[in-house]
Amino acid sequence: MKTLFQSKLGIALVLVHLFASCKVAEVSTPHLEDLPGNYLNESLEAESSLNVAMINWENYFEDPNLKSLIRVALENNQDNLKTLEKIRIARANLGIARGSLLPEINGIAGAMSRRFGEYTMDGVGNTDSNLSPTVPEDKLIPDPYRDFILGAQFNWEIDVWGKLKNRKRAAFERYLASEEMANHVKTWLIGEVVLHYYQLVALDEELRILTSNIELQEKAVNLSKDLKESGKENQLAVDQFEALMLNSKALLIERQREMRTTELQLTRLLGGYVMEHERTVLDTAFENTELVAFGVPADLLRMRPDIRMAERELIASKADLNAARAAFFPSINLGGMAGFNAFDFGKLFFSPASMVYQLGAGLTAPVFNRNKIRMEMETAKASQKIAILEYEQTVFKSYLEILNLINEFRTYDEQLQLKSYEVEVQKRSVDNSNIMFRVGYADYLEVLNAQSRALQSEIELIELKKSQLQTNVRLYLALGGGWI
Repeated sequence: MKTLFQSKLGIALVLVHLFASCKVAEVSTPHLEDLPGNYLNESLEAESSLNVAMINWENYFEDPNLKSLIRVALENNQDNLKTLEKIRIARANLGIARGSLLPEINGIAGAMSRRFGEYTMDGVGNTDSNLSPTVPEDKLIPDPYRDFILGAQFNWEIDVWGKLKNRKRAAFERYLASEEMANHVKTWLIGEVVLHYYQLVALDEELRILTSNIELQEKAVNLSKDLKESGKENQLAVDQFEALMLNSKALLIERQREMRTTELQLTRLLGGYVMEHERTVLDTAFENTELVAFGVPADLLRMRPDIRMAERELIASKADLNAARAAFFPSINLGGMAGFNAFDFGKLFFSPASMVYQLGAGLTAPVFNRNKIRMEMETAKASQKIAILEYEQTVFKSYLEILNLINEFRTYDEQLQLKSYEVEVQKRSVDNSNIMFRVGYADYLEVLNAQSRALQSEIELIELKKSQLQTNVRLYLALGGGWI
């Protein structure tokens, strides 16, 4: 017996040695500190505690109407609510992984009645036992046989190699990643609400400008008709003025259609059926637009939920790889049960002789399925490499995205200043052309061109203001949305 035990122990040690020889090549993990120290020599650095990445949306956006819409969206939007449910799933998976480290204990209770055939081993054995003079009356086996049991059983895998611990670590990191995903969805949702809001604000201003220009164009049409009747103009001038007015009216209808579409899109984001939304005017919204302070790229990008989510997934993939490696090693299991077992229900609880227990241990080592485990480990290694590449790609794209947004934002200032001067000049030219047209020093083509260019420049100015507002929002969101 001793020789057999020693042989089994020797085989187990050889298996452990073979499995321990399975090494996993370490894959280098990228670091945010490897990023450039600034944004390509942009003089935007400031104390990291003051940069925009640490400003929450409630402090960043000052418009009370906009804040109200954002709160409604965060509370009712279905995409946001779905991410909260995904957090619950990740939390449940973490609980399952934690539970695998503890013994599995189950209560057992049962009752059974069975009649054995007389020409069976059990039937003959029971009859022979009942005929034995050494068996007391209260221990005679009943026919049919009854069996009552009540107790508990347990099974426990001893995590010697860290397989279960690494699975728990992976589940924990994915739970944290789900929270970052929720922040990422919130950031996206806030950005979409703000962008649609500013789109509506800009459309309000465009509708006002178009309505005002249509009134002026109607006056020009009436004036051209009066001049025609007096013989100072012809029908061609009347037709040209009227065509310009009709074009502006068609443009007005187009903007009204865009406004309704944008309102419906905003309603979808809010997750409710309220179609009308209060909003500010463009000039008021534009007053608070400025480029805020920045810190170094490594500090800024660390605030982004998508980067933190990719980082959590990277750590989880490393834990998956370690768990796959540990699957090569033998599994040690403890098991047993304890309780009461009797064929007489009256003696199930009150007789110490009815107490039963069972203890055991086992060692399970993969032999013929090692190739399957090796393929699972290769899958885990590839998944970790993918996670690293996704992390690097997310960081790289985020860095370039911020650079591009900074460039857009800073160039808008000069462009807006020039466009504002152009609008003033075009308005002055409209006034001058109208005066000169009345006294006969300008023809109708000059008036038409002045009115057309003035309207176009005003709409272009509104579009520029809207673009800078939206760029400011995208820059804020690109830095993480203020989720600390």
